[in-house]
Amino acid sequence: MDFVKIASFNSRIEAETIGHALDQYEIPHQVKFDDAGGMLVSMLPGASLWVPEDKAKLARRLLSCIGPGDDAPNDDETPGQQPGQ
Repeated sequence: MDFVKIASFNSRIEAETIGHALDQYEIPHQVKFDDAGGMLVSMLPGASLWVPEDKAKLARRLLSCIGPGDDAPNDDETPGQQPGQ
């Protein structure tokens, strides 16, 4: 199963909270963050939320109800392209 990045967040807790909301829709998720191999737990900001590629469109649609924060391209967008272009 290939996972794709659907959003970036300011904190790991924020990403995990949103990820757990996806559980209600039976969308598996992974939260990725850089903690320098466990040496800098919670010291580095930022985390990303990843879901299976076949669930990405639904997950993005659900996240759109929450607000901005999704910096990954939508299924029908190419990187760097603004929606509607």
